[in-house]
Amino acid sequence: MATDASARFGLTLTGWAFASGSSRKVAARLITRAPLDGRGDAPFVDIVDEADRVITGARFEEITIDPPLGQSPRRMHFPDEAMFETEDHEGFRALTGITRGDLLSEYETFRPRLVAVIAALVLCGWVLWRYGLDLMVTAAIALTPAGLLGYMDQGTLQTIDLTMADDTALDEDDRVRVAEIFSTLLAELPPSEINGRDFKLLFRDMERIGPNAFAMPGGTIVMTDQFVEKFPQDDVLAGVLGHEIGHVVEAHGLRQTYRSLGMYFLIGFLAGDTGPIIDEILLEGNLLLSLQFSRKHEAAADQFGVKLASDAGFDPAGLQLFFREIAEGGLTPPEWLSTHPASDERVEQIEGYIEALD
Repeated sequence: MATDASARFGLTLTGWAFASGSSRKVAARLITRAPLDGRGDAPFVDIVDEADRVITGARFEEITIDPPLGQSPRRMHFPDEAMFETEDHEGFRALTGITRGDLLSEYETFRPRLVAVIAALVLCGWVLWRYGLDLMVTAAIALTPAGLLGYMDQGTLQTIDLTMADDTALDEDDRVRVAEIFSTLLAELPPSEINGRDFKLLFRDMERIGPNAFAMPGGTIVMTDQFVEKFPQDDVLAGVLGHEIGHVVEAHGLRQTYRSLGMYFLIGFLAGDTGPIIDEILLEGNLLLSLQFSRKHEAAADQFGVKLASDAGFDPAGLQLFFREIAEGGLTPPEWLSTHPASDERVEQIEGYIEALD
């Protein structure tokens, strides 16, 4: 917004100047006047030294003005590359008028209203995190191509194999038996729940991890040798595998991934430019290994696993039996992607899911 034209003529600002091609700083004054040819409403700007010698001059519209930066001197650059700077902010504004940069500088100045601006920004951020993040997560999940899920699984599996897993040592008969249970469960899934995912069951010898099973977003489910050895019952295996399939179908892993990456990743993802985030975090599997499911996700996976096992012809109490043995035996529960251990409360919740099947 420009000031009144007549008010811009006859202004004088004190400051310093650098002549064209010189790095020598000299005391100078800026003087505005009407153009000699009378053309236009903008003033002609002269820069003179202390002896009133003209250092440079130009029409105002030919001058480049730096945006304000706090209380730093204001600067203007002339066509011949000479520069003038002044600490007379009010006089400078009288010449240039209020610009967008001036408004930003005003907001940055510490005043009570700055506190209000900061509070408003914090409130907006909280509202976005509290109510908008889930919407963005849902949109991001819908836009995630199936091929990307496969790469995420592959990266996570490579990290596991390099750091904590050995090739399975299970007997072939055991592997075939568990794989048949897994296939029987998958056969009960409607096409809408498979949704392009590449479900597959892998076995790994993970002595340090112990009896465990965990799912990846693309449909890869890993079960440790130690789990099959400790819990060989078909109904228990069906219940736990159904639980992990539930995590995949409900996209719990992907949801937690996007939430963990936060709003920056989501906005970048929806804009189509994830940059190095995908390559360095997702595809290398480091983030997926550190995720924790929420209690809500764990409960949903328990309920899903109970129903899926029942639909496939297994005793739905298998999952309940597993958690009861974990709780009573003092073993470390499968907390690979979990926020809470097996407990009496969880066993009771599963009892409710089983009763609801009747």
